[in-house]
Amino acid sequence: MKEPVHRDLHSRNYPVDEDMVLQRKVWCFERLGWYGLVGLIGLTLAGLFSKGPLSYAEAYSADGQLRVEYQRFLRNGSSDKLIVHLQGKPREPVEVEISGELLRGFEIETLQPQPLKASAAGEGVKLWVLSDKAGQASVHLSVRSDGVGSFATRVSLPNGTSLGFSQFIYP
Repeated sequence: MKEPVHRDLHSRNYPVDEDMVLQRKVWCFERLGWYGLVGLIGLTLAGLFSKGPLSYAEAYSADGQLRVEYQRFLRNGSSDKLIVHLQGKPREPVEVEISGELLRGFEIETLQPQPLKASAAGEGVKLWVLSDKAGQASVHLSVRSDGVGSFATRVSLPNGTSLGFSQFIYP
């Protein structure tokens, strides 16, 4: 046997006109809105709009001589770091070229360690850094995002090893 529906769930005319069918639809819509809001807050905390596990990324070259650590998602005007790890011969200069849209979408604030030599290369820059006794070198770039949209960057070595990555800047 069906249980009777509680009288508060029926439409009433007194003291005000109520449409309970419409009211139930509104409650369902509000509940969906709350779920959406909680989901958006969760994604924000996870790094969808800035730093976090969803935003942090590493790109590797096929031969392992090149690795880049970067953030996929940035906000316009925010500072971030880009770390390029290189593998070369021990205690010798390693040349790396950073090209693509990096210089259009970002402003390089600092570069550590200071390169032995630097030169312009088309839309990018070539840097020479000294490797350690294991043949490894790292270049730390502190960049400020200065554009809006997606920006593709390519990092390459003279031997043909290269990798590309893309970063998205929110307004």
